[in-house]
Amino acid sequence: MLRSLVIKEVKDLLRDRKILFAMIIMPLIIYIGMGAAMGALMEQSIKQVEETVRAGVKIALLNEDDGPWSKTFIGYAKKYWNATIILVNATSPSKALNITESLGLKALYIIPRGFSENISNEKPGVIQVYFVLHDLSVTSMGLLSVYTNIVSGFSKYLSSIIITRTAKVNPAFAMAPVISKAQVFLSGTIVNANLVQALSGQLFILPIAPMLVISYAASIAAMSIGVEKEEKTLEVLLSLPIRRRDIVLSKLTGSLLISLLASISMLIGFSYYMSSVSSVGINNTTSTTHVSMTGGIFGLIGIPGLTLYLISVFFSVFLASTLGLYLGSFGENVRSAQSMVGYIWIIVFFPLYIAIFTDFALDPLAKILAISIIPFSAPLVVLKAFLSGKIVYGIISVASSVGFLALVAYLLTKRFEGEKLLIGKSKRKKRSKHIKLKF
Repeated sequence: MLRSLVIKEVKDLLRDRKILFAMIIMPLIIYIGMGAAMGALMEQSIKQVEETVRAGVKIALLNEDDGPWSKTFIGYAKKYWNATIILVNATSPSKALNITESLGLKALYIIPRGFSENISNEKPGVIQVYFVLHDLSVTSMGLLSVYTNIVSGFSKYLSSIIITRTAKVNPAFAMAPVISKAQVFLSGTIVNANLVQALSGQLFILPIAPMLVISYAASIAAMSIGVEKEEKTLEVLLSLPIRRRDIVLSKLTGSLLISLLASISMLIGFSYYMSSVSSVGINNTTSTTHVSMTGGIFGLIGIPGLTLYLISVFFSVFLASTLGLYLGSFGENVRSAQSMVGYIWIIVFFPLYIAIFTDFALDPLAKILAISIIPFSAPLVVLKAFLSGKIVYGIISVASSVGFLALVAYLLTKRFEGEKLLIGKSKRKKRSKHIKLKF
């Protein structure tokens, strides 16, 4: 008996094309598409780094030592890394950084006084590396590794020279004769290079909260109109002497208020979550401060960036709610209405993560603009726009969200003015088959 009931249930489920498509076919399409897209984006980022190395890195060098071992470093970088060394004269690292940035260079190396003397006395020499970063992306992190590897590679190169030339040498010194102190100049702030990896990791975590809130907002909106259809309250509402545009406006206003509360709640909750996980120390050019992980990114973009980020999340959630109302209106009941928006998270997920792989400082203008105008990409675009100093892309992205919101609201208004709202999908009439008899 149980076996018969199980077979019956399975057959009933498989007869429903929506379940068959959603549970079996759609996951296959999603993960294949995600794998292909992410693989292509990673390959493109790696290719950009490889092309930079192949063409030869350009380095700004403040050589305060001018000893034999500092000259050895210059020769090593030119020979093994095809590096172009541009000597800068400055009285302080901050001034040298300004010169480096004005020349459009990505890295500044500072060899302090006593570098060669320390190595000659079997003491580790220190090379300070400043990487000028205009965006947090996979490509930028790859380039950062390249510039820090130059110093680590020189340390190994120098180690082999010391071991072969000197009979008796301190083993600890011979293994690491040169130490690098890597820091990143990001948005006017000097950040430890090891901590930039944590800041970069935040970008991969930040889309999770907006994605969940946006997807849930669309699902709730679709369910609300599905419940009204199923319980016949929508039919009663439409029969009242009320303009249908007012009905649409009331639904949009409700969605607007919920979107605002959801955006604020998400920002507060996620900020608390990130600050509870760990903390990051950031050294400013003039002072030292200690901020939370969330403060790491939000602190860098400042109050204007945080404000525009909140606005971008609000319009993304509002757009999702309006889209949920529109798509849910095509369903006949709660189940069919929710199936209309069941995979809206896909069109939220891809734009957010494509924005992560986009480098606003290195990628072409056409690509950045294309990413900026894609719906639901605004939260990440705003963050990266403020980090890179190209705020206009964040404004364009928010404006694009507003434009799509206006379009969906217009379609929703037209949907409510039509006569097919209550029946959901338009059903094709089946043509009756007549048998022609010949006499």
